[in-house]
Amino acid sequence: MALKKLRLEMKLSQAALADICGCDVSSISKLERGQTQPSLHFMLLLAKGLDVAPEDLLEETLKNDPEIPLHIRKID
Repeated sequence: MALKKLRLEMKLSQAALADICGCDVSSISKLERGQTQPSLHFMLLLAKGLDVAPEDLLEETLKNDPEIPLHIRKID
């Protein structure tokens, strides 16, 4: 997940993002290290905490992880 990159761009510590999202620092750390995957609900909380659209967070994640065989297609 591109979480760390986005978090650092926002100049947030793991603790600050965890506080914004209402979770433990360990949850943020595990996500950044790829030890766990977020639920949809948590992904939405992360997007809100990082002030990005959920689809932007997902798109950034997919762009940085070529092993995920998904293609995002926008529906007009």
